[in-house]
Formats: sequence, C-alpha cells, structure tokens
Amino acid sequence: MSRRALRSAGGAIVVLAFVALLLSSHPIGSTLALFNGETQNAGSTFAGGWVGAATGPTATPSGFDMSLAWTPGTHGPVTGQQLFGVDRTTTSNCTGAAYALLVTMATASTATYTDATRGNAGNNGNWFCYEMVSTSATVWTAATPFSAVQLGLVANSLATANVGTAGRINANDTITVTFNQKPIIPAGAVKVCVVAPATIVIGDTSAAGTGSGNCGAGDAFNIGKLTLTGATIATTVKYPTSTFTLSVTAPWTLVVTLAGSGTLSTVTGTPTWKFTPASSILSTITTHQATICTAATANCQPSATTNF
Repeated sequence: MSRRALRSAGGAIVVLAFVALLLSSHPIGSTLALFNGETQNAGSTFAGGWVGAATGPTATPSGFDMSLAWTPGTHGPVTGQQLFGVDRTTTSNCTGAAYALLVTMATASTATYTDATRGNAGNNGNWFCYEMVSTSATVWTAATPFSAVQLGLVANSLATANVGTAGRINANDTITVTFNQKPIIPAGAVKVCVVAPATIVIGDTSAAGTGSGNCGAGDAFNIGKLTLTGATIATTVKYPTSTFTLSVTAPWTLVVTLAGSGTLSTVTGTPTWKFTPASSILSTITTHQATICTAATANCQPSATTNF
C-alpha cells in the first residue's frame, strides 16, 4: 500500500474516532429525537406523562351528596383540574364510560370537593363513575379514575350465619346486612318472624300478625324482609326479643341476632335469600338526607346463598 493510501486510511480512522467520542459524550441525535417526539406528539401517552395525575382518589356517599378527595398532581405544568362523571346505572364497571364534564376545580391544588345532590329518588342506588383530569396550558392532560360508587343509601350485601345445627334456624343465629353509608335503625328490641314457607320479617311491626305465632309474610316491618327461593322453611317461629348491633365505622354493618324463643325451624333445599329494606330507613346525614333504595334490582336488594 502506498504512503498516500496509508495517510488517507489513518485520517479516516481519526475522524471516525472523533465522531464516536462526540456522540458518546453528547447524544445529539437521541436528544433531538426525544424533543421532537414530546413536542410533535403532544397527545401521546409518553407526552401526557409530563403532566402529573392526581393520586389516592376516594368517593364517599354522604346522604344524597358525594364527598370526593384526592391528592392533586404536581409534576410538570399542571395548571388546573377538571372533574368528569357518568351514571352507570346497574353496572359498577367504569371501563369505557362516556364521561361528561361536571365541574372545573377552583385551583390546581384543590384536594376535596362535595358533589351536592348527585343522588336523588330517581337514581338512588345507581353506580356512578368519577374521573379527575389534571390539565395544563397545552393540550397535555392526565386522568385519574375513581372506583365506582353507589349513589344515595343502599343495602349492598347480605349474609346469614348459623351457630348451632346447620339447616336449622334457631336462637343466636345471625342476619348481617351491610350498607354503603350509615343508616338510622329503630332503637330497642327487634321482632323477627320466620314465616313458613319462604319469608323472614326483620323488625316486624304488626301487633298481631297475619299467621301462626302472630307472624305473617305480609306483616309490616321497619328494617327489612328476607324472601327465600330454592328452599323451604318448615315452620313459623317468632323471635320477639332479637337484638342488633350497628358498626360505628365503615363498612356500616348491621348484625341481627335471633332471640326470644327456644323453638327452631328447618330449612331444606339450596337457599337463596334476597333482602328488601324497609322504605322508612334514612341516612344519618341530614344535609340532603338520603332515603333507602328499595328498587327490585341487584343494586338495591342484595342476595346471599349462605344458609342458617
């Protein structure tokens, strides 16, 4: 190889080494690509990450109001917050919900909000979905969904429990109902009527009743009524001095304990119990006080397949 060729090859090596060194210490191409990706694709997921989303969202029913709380996003150019919502009626799934703007928060640092009278007699018990959106001076946003929450006052779970022989309703057995907010329950002893073939009346208020033992399936009540399918109650039994406890913190759980009779009744079959609350039950919150939802839907009449 000639000296001129060797000089050319050596010069090329020097140039390549210099370029490699420059790129390793100053990744110009990568920086420019990153900048262009962030500014030209402002609506992308990556670009949205520059706007801090709210965290720790909670929604708590309070009468017919909804109390919302969250920690505002602070990363990046967060300049405002907007609350969106949608009534999902009988479904608690917020995925794909068509949210609508409810309100723009006063500041980007606002951390609580009361959605007043969101519930009412018409939508009582419906599932509602909220979403908080952090906004910026540009088109960038970041959304934070809340868990679905029921409007108004709702009995949302039911369970029965046996303390003696399985398949027999007897003293000290329990009926447990959980509410989404604290209800007002009548004070004092509770008259529970186990009525053959398929009813349990909790808080029976009939003076004489319409059936045996001064108990009837059609009696009025101030707490609720269980109706039975898939099984049969053998005999009617009255538990006139039953007691109850109501939890002092959420979840708001009412436990009714049967008492006042040494007689029992058997339940044969595979039971499914449905709880219908008394329409007179109200929330303890008196500001926009909520009435109990009694609609015959899964939202408002919880079921249980547990047995006594």
